[in-house]
Amino acid sequence: MAFCRQTPNKLARQLPGLQPVLAALLVLSIFAGQDAPLRGQTAAESLDETAIAELHVGTTDEACDVCSPEAAQFDQWQTLVDEDSRMYWDADPLQRGGRKPFDWVSHFGFRHSSTHGRHVGRGIPLEGTSVRNRPFHVDWFVGPLIGDSLIDSRVTQQNVLMGGARIGWDFDYYWGIEWRYARADPGVQYATPLNEPGDMRYSLSDIDLIYYPWGDSKVRPYGLLGIGAAQIDFLDDAGVTHDATLATMPMGVGVQFHQWPWLMWRMEVLDNLSFGDNGLSTLHNVSITAGMEIRLGARPASYWPWRSSRKIW
Repeated sequence: MAFCRQTPNKLARQLPGLQPVLAALLVLSIFAGQDAPLRGQTAAESLDETAIAELHVGTTDEACDVCSPEAAQFDQWQTLVDEDSRMYWDADPLQRGGRKPFDWVSHFGFRHSSTHGRHVGRGIPLEGTSVRNRPFHVDWFVGPLIGDSLIDSRVTQQNVLMGGARIGWDFDYYWGIEWRYARADPGVQYATPLNEPGDMRYSLSDIDLIYYPWGDSKVRPYGLLGIGAAQIDFLDDAGVTHDATLATMPMGVGVQFHQWPWLMWRMEVLDNLSFGDNGLSTLHNVSITAGMEIRLGARPASYWPWRSSRKIW
């Protein structure tokens, strides 16, 4: 420790052979301290000049896509559906006058989703689901048929059980359309007591327009009006066979009850009006039926990564 505290002069006098060596080391340290930053600066400058030269070489012959400002721009958003394939009422309200083709029904006191939304707040509005999620339906029905007179004061129908099936489409929360087929074998009763009751075949086929005034609700009353044909085949009291096809206009009311997204229960009362022809009277055959609707048309489950657990409700 005492040796380290000595000054360089004393150390040189004590070690006379080291004086030239120390002087040489001092000179070398001075020159080394001055050249090192110069050499580092020269290397950095040469590296920058090389990079700039290479960049200029790449951009002189052709444009650099990575260096261009457009390289950071994304493609514009595009719809999956072509503009030309969009329906008229899908356009902007200002472009189409703010109304849909079906809005004219509001002038007659009827409702539509474009003017009244999904529902009017009655009948327990549906939440978390909708009848429009499954707009199509297939259903069956059964119930009594109360027959009318086929030929006034001569031949009448007997009351009997009638059954049938439907397929339909609710194209709006307030409107739907369906096709119905029904069949019954009521038999006939003659005015003459001596004649035995005869057989009869009765079938209906019609297309009906349905109006749901409460819209998208759990309980859905509705009105129905349609047009179709009735096929009637029977033997009258004089032994004459009647095989006639009559124009039919069913009309009536009913109610639907939404139990599950895929199931509805239904009850209705209809006057199956058939206009008389070929010697037959105009018929008011009243049917009181109950049935079950199977709802169809749900969209498949979504598999987007941020909501992979979504399902049809």
